[in-house]
Amino acid sequence: MAEKKDNFDESIVHLDRFAEEIFGLKLYPWQRKVLQGLDKPGSRVALKAANGSGKTAMVAAPSALWHSLMFPDSVCVTTSGVYRQVKEQLWPTIRTLSQKVDGLGVEINQTDLRVPALNSRIVGFSTDDPGRFEGFHAENLMIIIDEAKSVKDAIYQAVERCQPNRILVMSSPGGNSGEFYRIFSRHSDLYSTHTVTSFDCPHIQQSWIDSQIKRWGEDHPLIRSMIYGEFMATSDESLLVSYDAYQKCLQSPPAFEKTVPVAGVDFAAGSDENVLCVREGNKITKLLSWVDKNTMAAVSKFVIEFRKAGLEPENIYCDEGGLGRPMADALSEAGWDVNRVNFGARARDPESFVNRSAEMWYETARLIERGELILPDDEVLMAQMTSRRARANKAGKLELEAKGEMKARGLSSPDRADALCLAVAMGADHDYLEEYVRPSIEEMFDGVEIPDVISHADKGFHCG
Repeated sequence: MAEKKDNFDESIVHLDRFAEEIFGLKLYPWQRKVLQGLDKPGSRVALKAANGSGKTAMVAAPSALWHSLMFPDSVCVTTSGVYRQVKEQLWPTIRTLSQKVDGLGVEINQTDLRVPALNSRIVGFSTDDPGRFEGFHAENLMIIIDEAKSVKDAIYQAVERCQPNRILVMSSPGGNSGEFYRIFSRHSDLYSTHTVTSFDCPHIQQSWIDSQIKRWGEDHPLIRSMIYGEFMATSDESLLVSYDAYQKCLQSPPAFEKTVPVAGVDFAAGSDENVLCVREGNKITKLLSWVDKNTMAAVSKFVIEFRKAGLEPENIYCDEGGLGRPMADALSEAGWDVNRVNFGARARDPESFVNRSAEMWYETARLIERGELILPDDEVLMAQMTSRRARANKAGKLELEAKGEMKARGLSSPDRADALCLAVAMGADHDYLEEYVRPSIEEMFDGVEIPDVISHADKGFHCG
């Protein structure tokens, strides 16, 4: 080990002690064990952990800073499958922790930290280009790969060519393929591997765990991954909404909590239905559907129904795919410049969902499963919502059964369900629904004493 800096005494040379004494972190047993595994040169540590475990803030960030402060002339590379993970989750914690180190003249910007007195550096980026790693060489080189499930195999190969003397690979588990999966299977002899469940993390409330298991079922692939830290079989499929849950919403509806009307619109193509779904708070107050091959006549009818429902353009959300764009253009020309939603666009939570459509369906499904929506007694809507399947892709992200697959199973296009998901998951009062869709950071950490640093990196705890 390189000569230690005079600022630090013998008792805190080890990474776990460093995290506790210098940064004031209160480590769980599993966090201490993972950090201890990185002490020795040549160490390779792999961690798969349940969602919200705190691995990014409590493992990755202190490891990077420890390396830069303890080893002169060192480089630590932090990377991930997506730059958002690096920029918005890991590095806010690195910046906060670095403020606890006085007297070393730490220089830091968005994703680059330097300690000129030690000639050491931490750098963060995300790339699909293996060549970006070729310039990183140092006597003491550490590479940290966060959300490693979404990192391509070629990047792992590039990392090996850099010949790092420490590697930390960590992620919530994804599908049962790719290098991160192989690290825990056929390549497990090359790494010290750790699996962390939600039950290993006292800050994750049992009530939240119970609600997730009740919503999806003990054996659902999302539960096995999200709670138990297990890899998901990429072929596993499950219905998003159960028939029983839908019936419960019909038979035992919740109390009505009214807000301004918000609408979801699905435009028809061919023999499919035009659909208008209006939500006021937690109640679906209107579900109107019709077939009309005359698109201009359909646009006129939509305008009439918008007025009847007391809607404003800013509270209307439509699918702009396929025929949606020209029909949305026609609405705009008629004075109704509605919100356009691309179902294939990036999700708000891109680490968990393939696209916006999967996320909207999941959010709507969760509200139904929890009995939080007042639904119309519409057999077609019920059939559509309770027949669509979801699965984990190779990266462990939730994706919906394609409409072509549904057709092959003898099912029609889920036009009414799409409109419902737009009305529920979008809208000016979305904050009202947020508390039902995902637990807040405050809920997850209620009553738990945690270090101040966590407040600067709460996204890291939620997502990973």
